[in-house]
Amino acid sequence: MWNEKIINSKGIRYKFCERFLNPNTNKMIKLSVTLNSNTTHAKRKARELLQARFNDSLNKAEKKQLEKINSLTFIQVATEWLEYSSSCIKVSTILNHKNYIKRIEKAISNMLFVDFTPAIAEKIIFDMYYTEKLSYSYSNATLIIIKSIMRYAKKSKYVQDISDFIDIKLRKRTATKKEVQRLQNKFLNADELKSCLHQLKEINPRIGLAMEFIALTGLRCGELLALRVQDYYKDKSIININGTIIKSARNGEDTQRGTPKNSYSYRDVIINDRAKYILDSIILENKKLASWNSKKYKDKGYIFTTSTGNPFNIQYINTKLRKIKLADKKISTHIFRHTHISILSELGLPLKSIMQRVGHNDPKTTLSIYTHVTNNMNNEMKNKLKALSF
Repeated sequence: MWNEKIINSKGIRYKFCERFLNPNTNKMIKLSVTLNSNTTHAKRKARELLQARFNDSLNKAEKKQLEKINSLTFIQVATEWLEYSSSCIKVSTILNHKNYIKRIEKAISNMLFVDFTPAIAEKIIFDMYYTEKLSYSYSNATLIIIKSIMRYAKKSKYVQDISDFIDIKLRKRTATKKEVQRLQNKFLNADELKSCLHQLKEINPRIGLAMEFIALTGLRCGELLALRVQDYYKDKSIININGTIIKSARNGEDTQRGTPKNSYSYRDVIINDRAKYILDSIILENKKLASWNSKKYKDKGYIFTTSTGNPFNIQYINTKLRKIKLADKKISTHIFRHTHISILSELGLPLKSIMQRVGHNDPKTTLSIYTHVTNNMNNEMKNKLKALSF
């Protein structure tokens, strides 16, 4: 504590000052009190008055904070967390987080944050996974979002202890017959792939070639659409994957092309002659479109484009894929990527080389796609078992 001598019309007075650390904000605040003397007794009184004033300010701040916490809904806290975390994550990730929050909101509506307990959080996740039979990855991702929101709430001093939330775990249940079938239906065999591509080329030839290219390379659809002429090295028979198309962006926006899914997604992919033929054909067609109708077709360097020069919209592609008639198969852009991974596994390629080619960083992700045994692998096993003897 220090004091300052003040001389005014009332005479000589003393302004006693002190700095206090606010534990709520971790910042120093300066308080002062003015007395008529500078005696030892006055100093003691000033110290007591300053401490009382500081305590009073703390009590008011705590009361105000408590009132705020008691009026907050869980979704309001979730929205705060979303804004807080948005600066360091990709646009596509933000959209995913918003969808998870909507799913939570569906279960709790306008529930106050103080009423949101670990038991309620656990029930939401368990109902999703064990009752509604939603996928493990989706249910567990929702749980991760809840835990992230609670960590933010602790940092914001909305809650002190979140250990019971962090301890919630989702254990995998035995897969249902329908789920096993769905897993096996994530890829196409050779005959199905031929039928699928034949139908698709009748519906939209350019999209048909694009999906065949995915089946030949294992690219994600966003990576395919972000592919540019400058990323194609014909003499080396490789394409360089260094971007993806952001689903939420509109055609023509500067932000339409973003970074790949993760650091492992940056890669060179070897392509065969058929894949090169597809690229060469479409690039030549694009040049013709730009030459014949320069007002409509604006060349932005992309390869797999619409008649305007903009990349195809993934949702639009999927609407075309839904027209394909193939028994027990849900056709989406991703099934062609899974098909490529299945082909690589049939060829007996090492897991690590498959992961590098398709841009996976977790072996579980790759293994989950081809845990099935295709007919070719099954036949090969039969032949090897026939020759087995001791």
